[in-house]
Amino acid sequence: MAQSNILVRLSGRKREHHMATSNGDTKGAAPDISWRRRSLTSLRRRLSPGLRPVFPSSKAPRRDLDAASDPPQAVCEVFNNGEVLNNNDTTELPTPYNKPVELIRQEEYPHMNQGTYLDHSGATIPALSTLHRTTSLLATNLYGNPHSANTPAARSGAAVDAVRAAALAFLGADPRYFDLVFVANATAGIKLVGDAFRDLGGLGAAAAKGGGWGGGFWYGYHAEAHTSLVGVRELTGGGGHYCFGGGDAEVERWLDAESGSGAGAEMGRASSLGLVAWPGQSNLTGRRLPAAPGWARRVRGLARRGRGDTYSLLDAAALAMTSGLGEVFADPEAAPDFVCVSFYKIFGFPDLGGLVVRKESGHILALRKYFGGGTVSIVSTVGGAWHLSKGLEAGAVATPGEEHGGALHEGLEDGTLPFHGILALGEAINVHAELYGSMENISIHTTTLMRRMIYEGGDGGAAFGDARLQGATVAFNVFRADGGYESYATVERLANDKGVYVRSGGPDGIGLINELPTGVVRASLGAMSTIHDVDRFLSFLHETFVARADSAYASSEGNGSVMSDQLKRRSTVSAERHEHDPNGAAC
Repeated sequence: MAQSNILVRLSGRKREHHMATSNGDTKGAAPDISWRRRSLTSLRRRLSPGLRPVFPSSKAPRRDLDAASDPPQAVCEVFNNGEVLNNNDTTELPTPYNKPVELIRQEEYPHMNQGTYLDHSGATIPALSTLHRTTSLLATNLYGNPHSANTPAARSGAAVDAVRAAALAFLGADPRYFDLVFVANATAGIKLVGDAFRDLGGLGAAAAKGGGWGGGFWYGYHAEAHTSLVGVRELTGGGGHYCFGGGDAEVERWLDAESGSGAGAEMGRASSLGLVAWPGQSNLTGRRLPAAPGWARRVRGLARRGRGDTYSLLDAAALAMTSGLGEVFADPEAAPDFVCVSFYKIFGFPDLGGLVVRKESGHILALRKYFGGGTVSIVSTVGGAWHLSKGLEAGAVATPGEEHGGALHEGLEDGTLPFHGILALGEAINVHAELYGSMENISIHTTTLMRRMIYEGGDGGAAFGDARLQGATVAFNVFRADGGYESYATVERLANDKGVYVRSGGPDGIGLINELPTGVVRASLGAMSTIHDVDRFLSFLHETFVARADSAYASSEGNGSVMSDQLKRRSTVSAERHEHDPNGAAC
C-alpha cells in the first residue's frame, strides 16, 4: 500500500531507554506512607462538610506503568488517501478511570465542546463539579481574613490549614519533612527562592549558622530550563552562574567532578553558597529527565565534601501536570530542597502555585530580608529598625520529623493569602480524585493517547510510549510542499481558525530566519483528553498540509519514515535547533 508523506517532524533528541539509578541505598525498605492516613483522619475532623478531601484508597483502580512504558512498535500513525490509519485503531481506548473518559467529558467538561483544546501545558480545564462546589461552599459559609481573630477568620484559617495538608498529601510530601508555601504560580515560587539566596549571599559574616559567604551566590541551571529558572541568574551578584549546555550528561559530569571523582572546573563559581536548578520536564518538548531523581542527593553531598553549601531547586510545573510527584518526595534525604508547582496546570482552577520546602533547608528562606503583611510578629519603626519574622521564631523553622513542628510558611506568605482560591483548591483536589483516582491513572491515559498521536519519523519518537522519558506534550514543525518549513505562527493561526487550539512560540516574532524555524508548535494533552481530540488534531494536519502536498513527495512502501532524503536532512537541523525551549533556553 502506498503511503503519503507526513509533514510533521518531532523536536527533541533521541532518548535513552533506561532509568539512571540514585546513589542512595534504599535497602529494599517500603516507604512509610502511614502519615497520609493520619493526615486524612485529622483533616476530616477539622474540615467543614463542604471541604472534605477525598484521596485515592487502596481500592482505587491502578495499573502497572510498565505496560504503558514500552516504546511503541513500528509506526504509530500513517496517513493514507485522506484517512488516518492506526496500527492500534479502536473507537475507544481502555480507560484507567472509574468511568469512560468520554462520559467524564460529557458530564464535567461540556465547555470543551467549543473546540479541540491541546494546550494543557499552559493550563488544563477545570471540571464543572469543582466550580459548582466552590460556589456552594462560598455561598453557604462566612469566611473572613485569616489574619483576624474573629470566628469567620478562624474558620478561614482552619480551612487553609486543612487544604495545605491536603495539597501536601496529594503531592506525596510528608508534612513531617516538608512545608508548603502558597504562591501565585511556579514562577513566583522560583523567584521567592532566588530572592532569598540573593539576600543570604549578601549577608557576609552575619549569615545563617554562624557562617558567611558574601559576594552573592553561585547558580547553575539546566539547558532545558524555563525562563523562570533562567532569570534567577540575574540575582547572583558576584557569585557567578553557569548553564549546563550539555544537558543531563554535563550535569552528571559536574556532579562526578565536584564529588571528587574528577578535577572539575568551578564554572565561574565565586561563592561557596550555591543553587542548582533543573526542570522535571521540558516545558516545550515534554522531555522528562530520567537521571534527575538522583541529583538532589548528590548535590546535598557536596557540602559534606567541603564543596560549599549547595542547594537544589526543581521546577515541577510541567511534570506535575500528568505525573505524580510521590517519587520526588518519597525519601526526604533524596528530595530537592525546593520544588515548585502550578496547581492550575493540574486542576485547571484555581490559579495558584505552590513551593514545597524541605524543612531542613527552610532556614535559607527564613533569612530573607523583605517582610510584609502577616509574615512578622513584631516590627519597630521608631527607636531602631528591627523586626521579628515568624519564620525565625522559636520552633518556626520546623524540626524535621515533626508534623506540626513549625510554621515556616507563615514567614513567607506575604500579605493576606488568597484564601478563597485556597478553598477552591481543596474542592479541586476532591473532584480530581473522584474523577481520575490517581495521577498514575492520568499518566497511563495520556501516554496511551500520545502513542496514538505520534508518527514514528526516526527522531526520538519511541520515547513517546515511555512515561519515564516523555510527558503528554509534543513539539513539532511542519514542512511546506516545496520542502521548506512552514512558520510556526502560521500553523497556530490556521489551527486556531479550525478550532484546534495549540501553542507556538520562539525567541522573537519572526517565524523563519534563512528558511529555518525560530520556534515550534506545541500540542499537549490533559487528564480529560480523548481519542476524538487526537484524531481531530491529526485530521487538521492532514487536511491543511498533507493532502495538498501529496503530489510533491515521493511515496514509500511499508512502515517507518516516509520522508524524502532531502527532508530527512532538513529535519535533523530542526531537531537540533529546538531541543531546548526557545522561550527558556539560555546556553
